[in-house]
Amino acid sequence: MQIDQTTLPGGLTVVTARLPAFETVAVMVVVRAGSRDEHAGNSGVAHFLEHMAFKGTATRSAFDIAIDIECMGASINAFTSQEITAYHIVGLKDAVAEAVAILGDVLTQSRYAAEDVDLERGVIAQEIARNGDDPNALCIKGFVATAYPDQPLGRPVLGDPAFVAGATRDDLLAFIGRNYVTGNMVVTATGDVDHAWLLDLVGRHFAAIPAGPAPDGRAAPRYAGGFHRDQRSDFKQVNLVLGFPSVPVDAPGFFAHKMLSAALGGGMSSPLFQEVRQKRGLVYGVGAGSNHGSDFGLVLIQAGTTPDKLATCLEVACTEALRVSDAVQERDFMRARNHLLAELATVKERPFQLAIYLAGQFFRHGRATGPEVDLAAVRAVPVEDLKRAAETLFACAPTLSMVGPVGEADYFGIVTGVLGGE
Repeated sequence: MQIDQTTLPGGLTVVTARLPAFETVAVMVVVRAGSRDEHAGNSGVAHFLEHMAFKGTATRSAFDIAIDIECMGASINAFTSQEITAYHIVGLKDAVAEAVAILGDVLTQSRYAAEDVDLERGVIAQEIARNGDDPNALCIKGFVATAYPDQPLGRPVLGDPAFVAGATRDDLLAFIGRNYVTGNMVVTATGDVDHAWLLDLVGRHFAAIPAGPAPDGRAAPRYAGGFHRDQRSDFKQVNLVLGFPSVPVDAPGFFAHKMLSAALGGGMSSPLFQEVRQKRGLVYGVGAGSNHGSDFGLVLIQAGTTPDKLATCLEVACTEALRVSDAVQERDFMRARNHLLAELATVKERPFQLAIYLAGQFFRHGRATGPEVDLAAVRAVPVEDLKRAAETLFACAPTLSMVGPVGEADYFGIVTGVLGGE
Protein backbone atom coordinates (compact mmCIF):
# COMPACT_ATOMS: atom_id res chain seq x y z
CA MET A 1 0.00 0.00 0.00
CA GLN A 2 1.46 3.34 -1.09
CA ILE A 3 0.55 6.29 1.15
CA ASP A 4 1.20 9.84 -0.05
CA GLN A 5 0.55 13.11 1.76
CA THR A 6 0.71 16.65 0.41
CA THR A 7 -0.32 19.99 1.85
CA LEU A 8 -1.68 22.35 -0.80
CA PRO A 9 -0.58 26.02 -0.88
CA GLY A 10 -3.74 27.10 0.96
CA GLY A 11 -3.01 24.74 3.84
CA LEU A 12 -5.40 21.87 3.07
CA THR A 13 -3.76 18.45 3.37
CA VAL A 14 -4.56 15.54 1.04
CA VAL A 15 -3.71 11.93 1.96
CA THR A 16 -4.08 8.99 -0.41
CA ALA A 17 -3.57 5.27 0.06
CA ARG A 18 -3.30 3.60 -3.32
CA LEU A 19 -4.76 0.11 -3.52
CA PRO A 20 -4.52 -0.84 -7.22
CA ALA A 21 -6.52 -4.07 -6.94
CA PHE A 22 -9.58 -2.35 -5.46
CA GLU A 23 -12.57 -1.49 -7.64
CA THR A 24 -14.10 0.89 -5.09
CA VAL A 25 -12.76 4.13 -3.68
CA ALA A 26 -13.58 6.09 -0.54
CA VAL A 27 -13.19 9.88 -0.58
CA MET A 28 -13.57 11.60 2.77
CA VAL A 29 -13.32 15.13 4.11
CA VAL A 30 -12.71 15.15 7.85
CA VAL A 31 -13.02 18.25 10.02
CA ARG A 32 -11.44 18.22 13.46
CA ALA A 33 -14.61 19.55 15.05
CA GLY A 34 -17.20 17.54 16.94
CA SER A 35 -19.45 17.80 19.95
CA ARG A 36 -16.56 18.51 22.32
CA ASP A 37 -15.85 21.70 20.36
CA GLU A 38 -19.25 23.11 21.30
CA HIS A 39 -20.33 24.98 24.42
CA ALA A 40 -23.49 24.72 26.52
CA GLY A 41 -25.26 27.30 24.37
CA ASN A 42 -24.75 25.54 21.02
CA SER A 43 -24.73 21.87 22.01
CA GLY A 44 -25.60 19.97 18.85
CA VAL A 45 -24.37 22.45 16.25
CA ALA A 46 -21.71 20.10 14.81
CA HIS A 47 -24.32 17.39 14.26
CA PHE A 48 -26.81 19.93 12.88
CA LEU A 49 -24.22 20.96 10.29
CA GLU A 50 -23.76 17.35 9.25
CA HIS A 51 -27.49 17.15 8.56
CA MET A 52 -27.42 20.35 6.52
CA ALA A 53 -24.57 19.21 4.28
CA PHE A 54 -26.74 17.60 1.65
CA LYS A 55 -29.69 20.02 1.66
CA GLY A 56 -28.52 21.83 -1.45
CA THR A 57 -25.77 24.09 -2.77
CA ALA A 58 -25.56 27.07 -5.08
CA THR A 59 -25.39 24.68 -8.06
CA ARG A 60 -27.13 21.49 -6.89
CA SER A 61 -30.43 20.80 -5.18
CA ALA A 62 -30.64 18.16 -2.47
CA PHE A 63 -32.19 15.80 -5.03
CA ASP A 64 -29.46 16.57 -7.56
CA ILE A 65 -26.80 15.56 -5.03
CA ALA A 66 -28.59 12.31 -4.22
CA ILE A 67 -29.41 11.28 -7.78
CA ASP A 68 -25.98 12.18 -9.17
CA ILE A 69 -24.26 10.08 -6.52
CA GLU A 70 -26.61 7.12 -6.77
CA CYS A 71 -26.49 7.01 -10.57
CA MET A 72 -22.73 6.52 -10.23
CA GLY A 73 -23.30 3.49 -8.00
CA ALA A 74 -21.97 5.43 -5.03
CA SER A 75 -23.25 6.44 -1.60
CA ILE A 76 -22.84 9.76 0.19
CA ASN A 77 -23.15 10.32 3.90
CA ALA A 78 -21.66 12.04 6.93
CA PHE A 79 -21.19 11.40 10.63
CA THR A 80 -20.37 13.38 13.74
CA SER A 81 -18.48 12.18 16.80
CA GLN A 82 -17.08 13.84 19.89
CA GLU A 83 -13.95 14.94 18.02
CA ILE A 84 -14.63 15.02 14.27
CA THR A 85 -17.21 15.52 11.56
CA ALA A 86 -16.69 13.54 8.35
CA TYR A 87 -18.29 13.80 4.91
CA HIS A 88 -17.71 10.86 2.60
CA ILE A 89 -18.51 9.21 -0.69
CA VAL A 90 -17.86 5.53 -1.42
CA GLY A 91 -18.27 4.16 -4.92
CA LEU A 92 -16.68 2.79 -8.06
CA LYS A 93 -13.22 4.13 -8.86
CA ASP A 94 -14.53 5.74 -12.06
CA ALA A 95 -16.66 8.03 -9.88
CA VAL A 96 -13.78 9.73 -8.04
CA ALA A 97 -13.69 12.94 -10.08
CA GLU A 98 -17.41 13.56 -9.64
CA ALA A 99 -17.24 12.55 -5.98
CA VAL A 100 -14.56 15.16 -5.28
CA ALA A 101 -16.56 17.78 -7.19
CA ILE A 102 -19.70 17.07 -5.17
CA LEU A 103 -17.90 17.04 -1.81
CA GLY A 104 -16.17 20.29 -2.74
CA ASP A 105 -19.52 21.81 -3.65
CA VAL A 106 -21.08 20.64 -0.38
CA LEU A 107 -18.20 21.98 1.74
CA THR A 108 -17.87 25.34 -0.02
CA GLN A 109 -21.24 26.19 -1.58
CA SER A 110 -23.95 24.81 0.73
CA ARG A 111 -26.82 27.29 1.08
CA TYR A 112 -27.84 26.62 4.68
CA ALA A 113 -31.15 28.22 3.75
CA ALA A 114 -33.34 29.27 6.67
CA GLU A 115 -36.24 27.16 5.41
CA ASP A 116 -33.97 24.10 5.24
CA VAL A 117 -32.74 24.76 8.78
CA ASP A 118 -36.35 24.87 9.97
CA LEU A 119 -37.14 21.61 8.17
CA GLU A 120 -34.06 19.78 9.39
CA ARG A 121 -34.54 20.74 13.03
CA GLY A 122 -37.66 18.58 12.92
CA VAL A 123 -35.68 15.66 11.51
CA ILE A 124 -33.06 16.00 14.26
CA ALA A 125 -35.80 16.23 16.87
CA GLN A 126 -37.10 12.89 15.58
CA GLU A 127 -33.59 11.42 15.83
CA ILE A 128 -33.29 12.62 19.43
CA ALA A 129 -36.74 11.19 20.20
CA ARG A 130 -35.74 7.84 18.71
CA ASN A 131 -32.68 7.72 20.95
CA GLY A 132 -34.92 8.56 23.88
CA ASP A 133 -36.73 5.28 23.25
CA ASP A 134 -33.48 3.28 23.06
CA PRO A 135 -32.38 1.94 26.48
CA ASN A 136 -28.79 1.48 25.38
CA ALA A 137 -28.56 5.02 23.99
CA LEU A 138 -30.07 6.38 27.21
CA CYS A 139 -27.58 4.41 29.25
CA ILE A 140 -24.60 5.72 27.28
CA LYS A 141 -25.97 9.27 27.50
CA GLY A 142 -26.22 9.00 31.28
CA PHE A 143 -22.79 7.42 31.48
CA VAL A 144 -20.90 10.17 29.63
CA ALA A 145 -22.78 12.91 31.50
CA THR A 146 -21.73 11.32 34.80
CA ALA A 147 -18.16 10.56 33.77
CA TYR A 148 -17.61 14.08 32.37
CA PRO A 149 -20.16 16.38 34.04
CA ASP A 150 -20.72 19.98 32.95
CA GLN A 151 -18.29 19.88 30.02
CA PRO A 152 -18.56 19.27 26.27
CA LEU A 153 -17.27 15.70 26.41
CA GLY A 154 -20.19 14.77 28.64
CA ARG A 155 -22.90 16.13 26.35
CA PRO A 156 -24.65 14.02 23.70
CA VAL A 157 -23.45 14.37 20.11
CA LEU A 158 -27.06 14.85 18.97
CA GLY A 159 -27.21 17.95 21.12
CA ASP A 160 -29.52 19.77 23.48
CA PRO A 161 -33.15 19.66 22.26
CA ALA A 162 -33.56 23.29 23.30
CA PHE A 163 -30.68 24.41 21.09
CA VAL A 164 -31.90 22.29 18.19
CA ALA A 165 -35.36 23.84 18.51
CA GLY A 166 -33.95 27.35 18.25
CA ALA A 167 -30.84 26.92 16.10
CA THR A 168 -30.40 29.48 13.34
CA ARG A 169 -28.42 29.78 10.16
CA ASP A 170 -26.12 32.21 11.96
CA ASP A 171 -25.35 29.56 14.60
CA LEU A 172 -24.24 27.18 11.87
CA LEU A 173 -22.17 29.77 10.03
CA ALA A 174 -20.40 30.82 13.24
CA PHE A 175 -19.32 27.22 13.89
CA ILE A 176 -18.19 26.85 10.28
CA GLY A 177 -16.20 30.08 10.45
CA ARG A 178 -14.28 28.90 13.48
CA ASN A 179 -13.66 25.28 12.51
CA TYR A 180 -13.99 24.75 8.75
CA VAL A 181 -10.57 26.10 7.80
CA THR A 182 -7.77 24.40 5.88
CA GLY A 183 -5.56 23.79 8.91
CA ASN A 184 -8.38 21.98 10.68
CA MET A 185 -9.35 19.63 7.85
CA VAL A 186 -7.94 16.77 5.81
CA VAL A 187 -9.04 15.05 2.59
CA THR A 188 -8.36 11.32 2.43
CA ALA A 189 -8.88 8.96 -0.48
CA THR A 190 -8.32 5.21 -0.51
CA GLY A 191 -8.47 2.74 -3.38
CA ASP A 192 -7.08 2.82 -6.90
CA VAL A 193 -6.56 6.59 -6.98
CA ASP A 194 -3.54 8.52 -8.24
CA HIS A 195 -2.20 11.04 -5.73
CA ALA A 196 -1.12 13.75 -8.17
CA TRP A 197 -4.41 13.54 -10.06
CA LEU A 198 -6.39 13.82 -6.84
CA LEU A 199 -4.33 16.82 -5.71
CA ASP A 200 -5.37 18.66 -8.85
CA LEU A 201 -9.04 17.81 -8.27
CA VAL A 202 -8.98 18.89 -4.62
CA GLY A 203 -7.08 22.05 -5.47
CA ARG A 204 -9.79 23.07 -7.92
CA HIS A 205 -12.91 22.03 -6.03
CA PHE A 206 -11.83 23.03 -2.50
CA ALA A 207 -10.13 26.33 -3.33
CA ALA A 208 -12.84 28.29 -1.51
CA ILE A 209 -12.12 26.69 1.88
CA PRO A 210 -10.77 29.56 4.03
CA ALA A 211 -7.08 29.28 4.82
CA GLY A 212 -6.24 29.26 8.49
CA PRO A 213 -4.77 27.27 11.37
CA ALA A 214 -6.69 24.93 13.63
CA PRO A 215 -8.53 26.74 16.44
CA ASP A 216 -6.97 27.06 19.87
CA GLY A 217 -6.62 23.89 21.92
CA ARG A 218 -9.59 22.17 23.50
CA ALA A 219 -10.11 22.24 27.25
CA ALA A 220 -8.74 19.10 28.88
CA PRO A 221 -11.47 16.69 29.99
CA ARG A 222 -12.12 16.28 33.71
CA TYR A 223 -13.19 12.75 34.60
CA ALA A 224 -15.38 12.55 37.70
CA GLY A 225 -17.08 9.15 37.94
CA GLY A 226 -20.20 8.38 39.93
CA PHE A 227 -23.63 6.77 39.63
CA HIS A 228 -26.43 7.55 37.17
CA ARG A 229 -29.82 5.93 37.80
CA ASP A 230 -32.62 6.41 35.24
CA GLN A 231 -35.73 4.76 36.65
CA ARG A 232 -37.99 3.36 33.90
CA SER A 233 -40.64 1.13 35.39
CA ASP A 234 -42.07 0.27 31.95
CA PHE A 235 -38.84 -1.49 30.92
CA LYS A 236 -38.40 -5.19 31.59
CA GLN A 237 -34.60 -5.12 31.76
CA VAL A 238 -31.95 -2.88 33.25
CA ASN A 239 -29.28 -1.76 30.79
CA LEU A 240 -25.98 -0.98 32.48
CA VAL A 241 -22.62 0.50 31.57
CA LEU A 242 -19.75 0.28 34.04
CA GLY A 243 -16.65 2.19 33.03
CA PHE A 244 -13.23 3.33 34.14
CA PRO A 245 -10.93 6.13 32.94
CA SER A 246 -8.35 4.81 30.52
CA VAL A 247 -5.59 6.39 28.41
CA PRO A 248 -5.66 8.52 25.24
CA VAL A 249 -5.09 6.96 21.86
CA ASP A 250 -1.45 8.06 21.74
CA ALA A 251 -0.47 7.11 25.29
CA PRO A 252 2.24 4.45 25.73
CA GLY A 253 -0.26 2.03 27.27
CA PHE A 254 -2.97 2.48 24.64
CA PHE A 255 -2.72 -0.95 23.03
CA ALA A 256 -2.39 -2.67 26.41
CA HIS A 257 -5.67 -1.07 27.50
CA LYS A 258 -7.43 -2.07 24.28
CA MET A 259 -6.13 -5.61 24.62
CA LEU A 260 -7.16 -5.66 28.28
CA SER A 261 -10.78 -4.86 27.44
CA ALA A 262 -10.76 -7.61 24.79
CA ALA A 263 -9.13 -10.07 27.18
CA LEU A 264 -11.81 -9.37 29.79
CA GLY A 265 -14.93 -9.28 27.66
CA GLY A 266 -14.30 -9.50 23.93
CA GLY A 267 -16.01 -12.55 22.45
CA MET A 268 -17.81 -15.65 23.64
CA SER A 269 -14.71 -17.28 25.12
CA SER A 270 -13.89 -14.26 27.29
CA PRO A 271 -13.98 -14.64 31.09
CA LEU A 272 -16.78 -12.09 31.36
CA PHE A 273 -19.04 -13.84 28.86
CA GLN A 274 -18.26 -17.30 30.18
CA GLU A 275 -18.87 -16.46 33.83
CA VAL A 276 -21.82 -14.07 33.54
CA ARG A 277 -23.77 -15.78 30.75
CA GLN A 278 -22.54 -19.29 30.06
CA LYS A 279 -22.05 -20.48 33.63
CA ARG A 280 -24.64 -18.41 35.49
CA GLY A 281 -27.24 -17.42 32.88
CA LEU A 282 -27.53 -13.89 34.28
CA VAL A 283 -27.75 -12.08 30.94
CA TYR A 284 -28.36 -12.52 27.25
CA GLY A 285 -25.51 -10.20 26.24
CA VAL A 286 -22.44 -8.96 28.09
CA GLY A 287 -19.09 -7.66 26.91
CA ALA A 288 -16.27 -5.20 27.38
CA GLY A 289 -14.69 -2.67 25.06
CA SER A 290 -12.90 0.63 25.05
CA ASN A 291 -13.23 4.12 23.62
CA HIS A 292 -10.19 6.37 23.21
CA GLY A 293 -9.82 9.95 22.06
CA SER A 294 -7.04 12.47 21.67
CA ASP A 295 -6.82 13.15 25.40
CA PHE A 296 -9.20 10.72 27.08
CA GLY A 297 -10.03 7.03 27.24
CA LEU A 298 -12.60 4.69 28.76
CA VAL A 299 -12.80 0.95 29.30
CA LEU A 300 -16.43 -0.17 29.46
CA ILE A 301 -18.39 -3.21 30.59
CA GLN A 302 -21.93 -3.40 29.20
CA ALA A 303 -24.79 -5.76 29.98
CA GLY A 304 -28.54 -6.02 30.25
CA THR A 305 -30.42 -8.09 32.81
CA THR A 306 -33.62 -8.31 34.82
CA PRO A 307 -33.82 -6.60 38.24
CA ASP A 308 -33.69 -9.88 40.17
CA LYS A 309 -30.27 -10.70 38.70
CA LEU A 310 -28.82 -7.21 38.67
CA ALA A 311 -26.85 -7.30 41.92
CA THR A 312 -25.31 -10.68 41.12
CA CYS A 313 -24.45 -9.57 37.59
CA LEU A 314 -22.53 -6.58 38.93
CA GLU A 315 -20.74 -8.62 41.58
CA VAL A 316 -19.61 -11.25 39.08
CA ALA A 317 -18.53 -8.69 36.48
CA CYS A 318 -16.42 -6.80 39.02
CA THR A 319 -14.94 -10.03 40.34
CA GLU A 320 -13.86 -11.01 36.83
CA ALA A 321 -12.26 -7.61 36.39
CA LEU A 322 -10.24 -8.16 39.55
CA ARG A 323 -9.19 -11.62 38.38
CA VAL A 324 -7.74 -10.09 35.25
CA SER A 325 -5.85 -7.68 37.51
CA ASP A 326 -4.32 -10.64 39.32
CA ALA A 327 -3.30 -12.55 36.21
CA VAL A 328 -4.13 -12.47 32.51
CA GLN A 329 -4.34 -16.02 31.19
CA GLU A 330 -2.09 -16.75 28.23
CA ARG A 331 -5.02 -17.83 26.05
CA ASP A 332 -6.91 -14.61 26.85
CA PHE A 333 -3.81 -12.58 26.03
CA MET A 334 -3.37 -14.36 22.68
CA ARG A 335 -7.06 -14.04 21.89
CA ALA A 336 -7.03 -10.31 22.65
CA ARG A 337 -3.83 -9.67 20.72
CA ASN A 338 -4.96 -11.57 17.64
CA HIS A 339 -8.36 -9.88 17.76
CA LEU A 340 -6.68 -6.47 17.66
CA LEU A 341 -4.27 -7.57 14.93
CA ALA A 342 -7.18 -8.79 12.83
CA GLU A 343 -9.02 -5.53 13.43
CA LEU A 344 -6.04 -3.50 12.22
CA ALA A 345 -5.41 -5.81 9.27
CA THR A 346 -9.05 -5.44 8.22
CA VAL A 347 -8.60 -1.67 8.05
CA LYS A 348 -6.21 -2.20 5.13
CA GLU A 349 -8.90 -4.10 3.24
CA ARG A 350 -11.78 -1.64 3.64
CA PRO A 351 -11.41 1.71 1.87
CA PHE A 352 -13.93 3.48 4.11
CA GLN A 353 -12.30 2.35 7.36
CA LEU A 354 -8.85 3.12 6.01
CA ALA A 355 -9.90 6.66 5.07
CA ILE A 356 -11.04 7.30 8.65
CA TYR A 357 -7.89 5.70 10.02
CA LEU A 358 -5.58 7.88 7.92
CA ALA A 359 -7.43 11.03 8.97
CA GLY A 360 -7.00 10.07 12.62
CA GLN A 361 -3.29 9.52 12.16
CA PHE A 362 -2.94 12.89 10.44
CA PHE A 363 -4.70 14.80 13.20
CA ARG A 364 -2.67 13.08 15.92
CA HIS A 365 0.78 13.00 14.35
CA GLY A 366 0.69 15.39 11.42
CA ARG A 367 1.44 12.47 9.09
CA ALA A 368 -0.52 9.39 8.03
CA THR A 369 1.52 6.19 7.84
CA GLY A 370 -1.05 3.39 7.65
CA PRO A 371 -1.68 0.49 10.03
CA GLU A 372 1.74 -1.19 9.78
CA VAL A 373 3.29 0.79 12.64
CA ASP A 374 0.36 -0.05 14.89
CA LEU A 375 0.46 -3.71 13.91
CA ALA A 376 4.09 -3.86 15.00
CA ALA A 377 3.26 -2.05 18.25
CA VAL A 378 0.53 -4.57 19.10
CA ARG A 379 2.87 -7.49 18.46
CA ALA A 380 5.37 -5.92 20.87
CA VAL A 381 2.99 -5.65 23.85
CA PRO A 382 3.96 -8.16 26.58
CA VAL A 383 1.35 -9.85 28.75
CA GLU A 384 2.77 -8.04 31.80
CA ASP A 385 1.57 -4.73 30.36
CA LEU A 386 -2.03 -5.93 30.51
CA LYS A 387 -1.69 -6.82 34.18
CA ARG A 388 -0.20 -3.40 34.96
CA ALA A 389 -2.98 -1.71 32.98
CA ALA A 390 -5.63 -3.66 34.89
CA GLU A 391 -4.12 -2.84 38.28
CA THR A 392 -4.22 0.87 37.47
CA LEU A 393 -7.55 0.86 35.65
CA PHE A 394 -9.73 -0.94 38.17
CA ALA A 395 -8.30 1.08 41.06
CA CYS A 396 -9.80 4.25 39.52
CA ALA A 397 -13.15 5.72 40.46
CA PRO A 398 -15.80 3.91 38.40
CA THR A 399 -18.78 5.33 36.55
CA LEU A 400 -21.98 3.28 36.63
CA SER A 401 -25.02 4.11 34.51
CA MET A 402 -28.29 2.17 34.69
CA VAL A 403 -31.55 2.56 32.81
CA GLY A 404 -34.69 0.53 33.49
CA PRO A 405 -36.52 -0.81 36.56
CA VAL A 406 -33.47 -0.15 38.70
CA GLY A 407 -35.11 0.26 42.09
CA GLU A 408 -33.46 1.94 45.05
CA ALA A 409 -30.71 -0.54 45.96
CA ASP A 410 -27.15 0.75 46.38
CA TYR A 411 -25.72 -0.79 43.23
CA PHE A 412 -22.84 1.66 43.14
CA GLY A 413 -21.93 0.46 46.62
CA ILE A 414 -21.83 -3.12 45.32
CA VAL A 415 -19.37 -2.10 42.61
CA THR A 416 -17.08 -0.11 44.89
CA GLY A 417 -17.32 -2.79 47.57
CA VAL A 418 -16.11 -5.56 45.26
CA LEU A 419 -13.46 -3.47 43.55
CA GLY A 420 -12.26 -1.97 46.81
CA GLY A 421 -12.16 -5.34 48.55
CA GLU A 422 -14.75 -4.38 51.15
